[in-house]
Amino acid sequence: MDTGTKRSSVVAGILESRQKDENEPRDASQAARQAIPTPMLDIKLSGGDIESFSYAYLTQVSFTPGDTLTLYFGETKVVIDGQNLRDTRDRIRLHKEDWVQEGTEAEGDLKPDGAAHVSRIEIEKGEDEKKEPRRENGRHKSVLR
Repeated sequence: MDTGTKRSSVVAGILESRQKDENEPRDASQAARQAIPTPMLDIKLSGGDIESFSYAYLTQVSFTPGDTLTLYFGETKVVIDGQNLRDTRDRIRLHKEDWVQEGTEAEGDLKPDGAAHVSRIEIEKGEDEKKEPRRENGRHKSVLR
């Protein structure tokens, strides 16, 4: 039997199977976790301000029954109070929540029983984040050359 013929049929079989499976993941671990569509979590306050926090810095998520959710982003702590926040906690833990919005009492009364509602959000910045950057001549020191 000619090894050239055998080799070319093996190569042809491999190429054919690759073309069929081109859109399929190569192994199961690739399909297990989707890419994070939103790398930041927006915290929308009732006054209209929005703070965005990188999921890369989310180090701890604490949930207290009675529905208080505490998120730690480096030195910053975000405390979220409300009702029925367990699902919100799970989505944040999996980096699947795009935003959390502080609502009003009237909005909470209009929601059906069992619906999530955020009544208060408090953002506590760490000492390093409260300090102004060092400046010389009115410019950031890092800009000076």
